[in-house]
Amino acid sequence: MSSNDIQVDVSLYGSPDGGRTPNRPEPEDQSDLLPNLTPSRSASGNLPGDLEPIRQHWEQRGRKYGLSPSVSWVDETMLHREGIILASFISEGERVLDAGCANGYTTLQLARMKAVRITGVDYAPSMIEHANLNLNRAGPLKGSVLFRVGNFLNLDFPTASFDKVITKRCMINLGNTDHQKAALLEAYRVLKPGGLFLISEVSVQSANHLNQLRQRLGLQTMTPLWHNCYLDEKELFSFAEPYFELKKIKRFSSTYYVLTWVLYPLFVRSGRRNYRSWYHRLSANLPQFGDYGLQKLYILQKR
Repeated sequence: MSSNDIQVDVSLYGSPDGGRTPNRPEPEDQSDLLPNLTPSRSASGNLPGDLEPIRQHWEQRGRKYGLSPSVSWVDETMLHREGIILASFISEGERVLDAGCANGYTTLQLARMKAVRITGVDYAPSMIEHANLNLNRAGPLKGSVLFRVGNFLNLDFPTASFDKVITKRCMINLGNTDHQKAALLEAYRVLKPGGLFLISEVSVQSANHLNQLRQRLGLQTMTPLWHNCYLDEKELFSFAEPYFELKKIKRFSSTYYVLTWVLYPLFVRSGRRNYRSWYHRLSANLPQFGDYGLQKLYILQKR
């Protein structure tokens, strides 16, 4: 990595210490980039050994951030916006799986908005512990919610159990493309025929588009951290073609990233970002243009 690179964690998005695990290289200042989540089943049951360091990373982060939405993405403005976008593809009465639910922020957001039966799974027990605490504090919900430890690569649910499966910055925390493909096949298995797999993730292509724009303005290149493996749209969706039809790509963060990760750094060069600022809130709700948003929603329908 050159001195002109900024390490970007699509899961941490600029946390105070970057959520780093011991014996890992220290990244440069990360008040720069995006969010993420992870999956699993019982602490390490049936989890490939190469994913254990990533699971431990999220287990430690779950303990550190507890009930805070920042456990999965410190950019709470876009985290909330993402939940609204996901809700638009979910119907009343459906059974939904949130794979990589972290401490349940979005899971509960969806249950407040829609009368659904939603199950959240995460492979970090600390995440599920705090998800249940958040559930106990959630107040009235339109839907019902259950949280449990679970592994996206080996889901403990019968075939054709869910109308929708959602995942948010979970697949980029599966280490490599082979694990991402395995998760896609598990989503296919547990979905009912015609069910939707809603993938809100970062892709190699999205990151390249944003970095090219930043470079034209003399800004540093953003690179993923050690536990992030961005989706390769071409490879993953070519693999998915026999199982899913790609119905739509919802670019809900492109304008936001141009205004907050390209233009904003031009006039704010020091200090921490305030993700709840009027600038960020306005940017999140403007009409979309271009394909610069790291976070995109891919809508796949089971064949």
